[in-house]
Amino acid sequence: MLKKEQKEESIGKKFSALIAKKSTIKFWYGIVITFFIVLVIVPTLFVLTYAVTGWDDMGENIFTAPEPITPDNYHQIDIGNSTIGASFPAPDIIDVTNSTHWGLNVHTNSNIYINYTIYSLDDDNASHTHYYSNSSFSGAGIGWINISANESYNEITHIGPMFQNLTLAYADGTYIDSWESDVFLRAGDAKPFDMVIDALKVSFIIAIIVTIIDFIAGLPMAWLLVRKDFRGKKYIDTLIDMPLAVPTAALGFSTALFWAVTPGVDAFGSLNLTSSPFLLIILLHIVFSYPYMVRSLSAILHEIDTNYEVAAQTLGAPPLTVARTITLPLFRAGLVTGIILCFARSLSETGGTMMALAMLTPHMAELAYPMQTGPSLIGGWKHAGGFDPQLAFTAMLLVIITLILLVIIKIIIMKFKMPLRKVFPGPERLLSKGVFPKLKDASSMIFMFFILIIPSFFIFSFVFTSEATPVDWSPFWSAMGFSFLVAGVVTILNLIFGVPLAIYIVRGKNKIMSHILDVLVNVPLIVPTSALGISLGMFWGSMNLGWTTLLVISAHLAFTFPLVVRNVAGALEELDPTYEETARTLGARPFFVFRKVMFPSIKFSILAGAIMAFTRSLGETGATLSVAEEANTVPVYIVGLVRAGSEYYYSAALACIALIAISFLTMMIMKYIARRAE
Repeated sequence: MLKKEQKEESIGKKFSALIAKKSTIKFWYGIVITFFIVLVIVPTLFVLTYAVTGWDDMGENIFTAPEPITPDNYHQIDIGNSTIGASFPAPDIIDVTNSTHWGLNVHTNSNIYINYTIYSLDDDNASHTHYYSNSSFSGAGIGWINISANESYNEITHIGPMFQNLTLAYADGTYIDSWESDVFLRAGDAKPFDMVIDALKVSFIIAIIVTIIDFIAGLPMAWLLVRKDFRGKKYIDTLIDMPLAVPTAALGFSTALFWAVTPGVDAFGSLNLTSSPFLLIILLHIVFSYPYMVRSLSAILHEIDTNYEVAAQTLGAPPLTVARTITLPLFRAGLVTGIILCFARSLSETGGTMMALAMLTPHMAELAYPMQTGPSLIGGWKHAGGFDPQLAFTAMLLVIITLILLVIIKIIIMKFKMPLRKVFPGPERLLSKGVFPKLKDASSMIFMFFILIIPSFFIFSFVFTSEATPVDWSPFWSAMGFSFLVAGVVTILNLIFGVPLAIYIVRGKNKIMSHILDVLVNVPLIVPTSALGISLGMFWGSMNLGWTTLLVISAHLAFTFPLVVRNVAGALEELDPTYEETARTLGARPFFVFRKVMFPSIKFSILAGAIMAFTRSLGETGATLSVAEEANTVPVYIVGLVRAGSEYYYSAALACIALIAISFLTMMIMKYIARRAE
């Protein structure tokens, strides 16, 4: 028995010696960096290759104004027979943003019906009607009939090349004659370049406003969760993460239902406060991004030594002065992480934004919405089909501009002396006691519940006040199993490769490479979900992997990997490296230093990154559909129910609620395990 233990100890020492070698460490970092470049960055930016290979197409389709609608775009058609007939100017192009009425010249001695249809064909040649007008004419003679039954073509919800058909029939339905031709539907007459610039302006303005609000509201909440103990704290801590687990389309639906005036949809308790798309998108993006700010700030607060604060208070400094002059400067790295995550999350949000805009303006083409963000414009072009040059150009421009801005933001925050060294003993002492701290905590709780939690889960009201319909739960549980498999594998891979990459970025000796990797980590966060999905689909589709599960896991790695790296890197930047250097000086091997010195100080940031990655994967819709439409994740299942029609809304809402409950339970278990391990 003793010999066996000695043999095992010898093997352990040899293994420790092997992994402690510089060559082994360099080899492992090489694998980690290669994993990051090949499986995260290249698939994310693969769409940009089209911007190079299709530059001529981009120049022709982006910087050139659409063909004007003139009489030259119409041609006269006549159908019928010698006694019954109709003629009207048939268009080659229709602008769905403008009201269009055509006078139909009818000559008949009988009662007739005139049907005008705009339709498209899918890949299986199945017909889909997008506009239908039914007119009638009775009596003999010549007359004029308005071919447009609606006041405008805003009822058309699809854009692109389609077909138009005009059919004559007797009153009893007997066919007389018909005619059809190609027609192109478009939204407005602006150049695509102008549309892109306007949408990007809106995106950046919204992202800036949302990030500022997140910081102002998120800092007190992070402080409350880390520095204070109160009843129900662990439940509040978990509730903050719950919006991350809700599918983006469902979150957009629920938030719009709570805040906005939504024509044709009503739910008990809805506030119906705004019809402004700008304000609604800001409120929606706060729901998406607020948890990232709170998690990033609270993770850094966990790592800060409270002895500095205790010493300052012992010397007579009021709590507000201590927080402003001592604590805040110590977590600038956490602030950088929070700002980057919130700014990027707002800038890249697609599914929820498009859902909210659709709720405000139902029966309108996506490209005809009164306001567009960069991602929603990409989503509109993608849904319309045939807009590859515009889509690639928008994604490229968004990535380039955002990268530049994020680098500038990081430099400004790290160089900015925050806060001012000057103290104000009287006012700060007054604000540190009595009702003011309670008011701050209460405001944080009210903001979280009223702006974050209630809008996120308002879908419950829709379920409780709607008529119940039978639900088949077997497809849901199948989709849930697949979703947990994907999210679990993705989270494990993120921890295995993301934590070492964060260590290399912060502690690596090659500063140039570390800086390059630090910038590249942010790229998957800022690429719009629709463009990211197209890029991932192009890359992994060209690989012909064949296995849907592997495709989905590979795609989800791209947009979840940075969440782990950013959180761990932010914690490491605040960790004093002298502890690690001292351990090495005393003979500790690198793995021992990580396990005994580094890990205890950054474990909360690792947990925060793992939760973000898991919930982000669990709730992703757009990228999954772009990579593998047959993938049966829960968000894809829910989207399928919504697309099936309003009669399935109740089932979709129930599926969302079940996903929320299971996600809540899963995160509680993860945090319980982490506390037990502590």
